[in-house]
Amino acid sequence: MASVCATPGPAPASDPLPVHLSAQDRATSNAIYDHLTLAVASYESSAEVSPFSSKFDAWLAGNAQLSASEQRGYDLFNGKAKCNQCHLSGNAINSMGLAAADVAPLFTDFTSNNIGVPKNLAIPYYCESMADQYGFTANPQGFTATDLGVGAMLSGPNNPNPQQWSSLAPLYNGKFQVPTLRNVDMRPRPDFVKAYMHNGYLKSLSEVVHFYNTSQALPRCAQGSPGEKVSCCRSRRRPPT
Repeated sequence: MASVCATPGPAPASDPLPVHLSAQDRATSNAIYDHLTLAVASYESSAEVSPFSSKFDAWLAGNAQLSASEQRGYDLFNGKAKCNQCHLSGNAINSMGLAAADVAPLFTDFTSNNIGVPKNLAIPYYCESMADQYGFTANPQGFTATDLGVGAMLSGPNNPNPQQWSSLAPLYNGKFQVPTLRNVDMRPRPDFVKAYMHNGYLKSLSEVVHFYNTSQALPRCAQGSPGEKVSCCRSRRRPPT
């Protein structure tokens, strides 16, 4: 391991597994990894991290009342805005027939979707097209690189079931997991700028709502164009699914 860590960069194409473990050591390594992930999952679902103690949770339990403004927002979320088709609320059922729990909903249906979010060219990865001091090039494609999301996993080496799933990759290109909306606007201080969507392209909930309302209708424009995210959009058209 020390030898591998002393040589940054991916494994050579001729040897995709540079760390050669015995069957027993590999099993031990896998078991430790499984226990680690289970421990993290247990902690994240604990009351210490996820107390489900918001006013909304109290309202679902019948112990609080929503204000008129809050009720209008919830009605919009479940109605015209169609937010709950993917971000299941406490009383919602999505198009696949999946329902959230009546108490403590996570506001996600755990599916993956392609909503046409454009590249965020501010991500440093797009500029890492030159070899580093070790000869490793993180992104040979530069600004032409495209994150295919779930499709990239299915067509790549990390697919856990390639024989059955690899052929499905084209159907999942550009799809990313629906995130929870729990504490979606919580921030450490009022002037903290949050980043939304899988790549951080949108910077406020207002931009998110405007994107959903207009991204497939506004004219296309290049990054940095006057009116980007307002009167024009870099959104890529969503492919048929």
